[in-house]
Amino acid sequence: MSSNDSMLDVYIFENIQLLEKLESLLLIYEKNESFSTEQIADIFRILHTIKGSSAMMNFDNVANISHALEDLFDFLRAHETRKEDYHKIIDLSITTLDIIKTEMSKIQNGGLPDTDVAGVIDQIKEFYDVLTNRKIPAATQQPCETVETQEDFFDGLLNGAENEGYYYKAHVSFQNDCKMENIRALGIVKSLENICSKILTEPNDLLADNSEDEIVENGLTLYMASETSEDDIVKKIQETFFIKKLAFKRLDASDIAKLSALKCNKDAKRANDAAKAADTANTVKQNFMSVNLNKLDLLMDIVGEIVITESTVTKNPEITKLHLDSFEKASRQLHKLTDELQDIVMSIRMIPVSATFHKMERIVRDMSAKINKQAILEIIGEETELDKNVLDHLSDPLMHIIRNAMDHGLETADERIGKNKNPVGRIVLEARNTGGDVLIIISDDGHGLNKDELIDIGIKKGLIKKPKAEVTDKEAYSLIFAPGFSTKKQVTEFSGRGVGMDVALKNIEKMGGGVSVSSTPDQGMSVQIRIPLTLAIIDGMQVSVGRTSYIIPLLTIKESFKPVKKDIFRDTSGNEMIHTRGNVYPIIRLHELFRTETQVTDFEDGILMIVEAETQTYCLFVDNLVGEQQTVVKPMPAYIKNMGNIKSIAGCTILGDGNISLIIDINGLFC
Repeated sequence: MSSNDSMLDVYIFENIQLLEKLESLLLIYEKNESFSTEQIADIFRILHTIKGSSAMMNFDNVANISHALEDLFDFLRAHETRKEDYHKIIDLSITTLDIIKTEMSKIQNGGLPDTDVAGVIDQIKEFYDVLTNRKIPAATQQPCETVETQEDFFDGLLNGAENEGYYYKAHVSFQNDCKMENIRALGIVKSLENICSKILTEPNDLLADNSEDEIVENGLTLYMASETSEDDIVKKIQETFFIKKLAFKRLDASDIAKLSALKCNKDAKRANDAAKAADTANTVKQNFMSVNLNKLDLLMDIVGEIVITESTVTKNPEITKLHLDSFEKASRQLHKLTDELQDIVMSIRMIPVSATFHKMERIVRDMSAKINKQAILEIIGEETELDKNVLDHLSDPLMHIIRNAMDHGLETADERIGKNKNPVGRIVLEARNTGGDVLIIISDDGHGLNKDELIDIGIKKGLIKKPKAEVTDKEAYSLIFAPGFSTKKQVTEFSGRGVGMDVALKNIEKMGGGVSVSSTPDQGMSVQIRIPLTLAIIDGMQVSVGRTSYIIPLLTIKESFKPVKKDIFRDTSGNEMIHTRGNVYPIIRLHELFRTETQVTDFEDGILMIVEAETQTYCLFVDNLVGEQQTVVKPMPAYIKNMGNIKSIAGCTILGDGNISLIIDINGLFC
């Protein structure tokens, strides 16, 4: 990869992250109808960074539109504005945000950002003029003087000049491999120009060919003359992203001798200043770094192979027969270290669902305006973490389900008032951990699902073959996920074709997840999505059926026991059932389900396992329990997937003896 490609990757990654944060801040602003001082500063800093990096990459339209909006928020930092201005500020900001996101998408796909932004820039400037013309102009500041040498800069201090205020020195070092260090340094200088009468930088020319390398090696040194307080200048510098350390001090008369020595020996003085700054520094550290996701995927694959290899070695039949104490001790230590390595790698890949959840706020906002429904999105449990790969597949299903809730679930404001409801509808998006799974709940307070209407449409479309009276709530509600199913009589921009919820279900099932729906008339509906924390490694119980082994996810197993024949009976439909501990469970014989040959057909000769699926608890009948197995999940080969319906299989794994074992999908088994 060339250095230009590497810089472009950094530019795209950094700005996509900034745009997500910007969108979140703007939606908070719109909801609260006010901005805190900190939020305005954050937005200004984001726009400032996007502007600087885009200018360096020669993406002029992105830089120009960012600059225009940056000027607007720079004004808001220093002036109060009227409440009636909020709507216009939000509209301009979100329009700008959408344009920049579109340009980023073009760049990601190998194109060039070529949208004509002149019209939006003019709108921003016109509104900026409206704000500034109604305000009392701020005191005019003298332009900042850029000086060439330290001798020129310190001339005022050495000669006792009083009109320039205080003299400061700052030393800034950036995080490793953050890229574009000279542009970030230039951004700091530009942000200080309005509050400093003089600025000197080392290196002096921040746009010189070797300036970036020099800043990487020695950092950026700033000398400033200003009447502004030390705290305000430090805060201004810290607005820049990717600062690793900031050493700052105010210079006074006692520094004159040192400054004189600096004139004589510049290099020696630089080293002395660095040592001095280290003792008096206000240090800011950020203990994180960006990692290419492909490298994490490769690392996870390697860890998976290590887990398989460890199992192959420690459970090799030829070795286990020897009963070697020293080997068993080493095996236990190896297993412990493998577990720790797996946990560390998994923790690296885990990220909060907050970013994905907050994207849904934008969907609610935009649809509220387009379909004339007032609604708010309440987020609960946004700190819940998921594997990055799982989270990437979650965004589309959430979007379809929330759009469905907005379009189908919530009533208009007039309808809600007629039902004595709050005219503003409420959608709740919640995440919480449940052992090895994460439960995502999307609920609304709309009119709920009409069971009779769903069944009638299902019968008409041939999706239901049984009499209407025999259709259960679960069967009726699950129709909303059927391909081509829709209760809309007219096709709109958002619904009516019956494809959105179908796509959502397919994507969730691809992740090994399940969906259930509940509803109460005129109180709303709820969609529950249960998905695994990770798609890579699970803890399972290995069971045998004849000469075949299967893996049952450990978290789904409630109990294993030897059945008593008198507790087993058949229901009116001829299905085998068992009564145990006050409950009745249906029984599934794995050897019959998968047509596996076995000598164990009597219940008293085998084992029953009580397993808990999404909506059903039942018993699996197997020959024997082999033991717990840390399972590296491998996807089923495509040619097997295409052979037919294999909802009961979640994947496969390689056992310690090298054989392949199928992983049972407990949710898909009882359908």
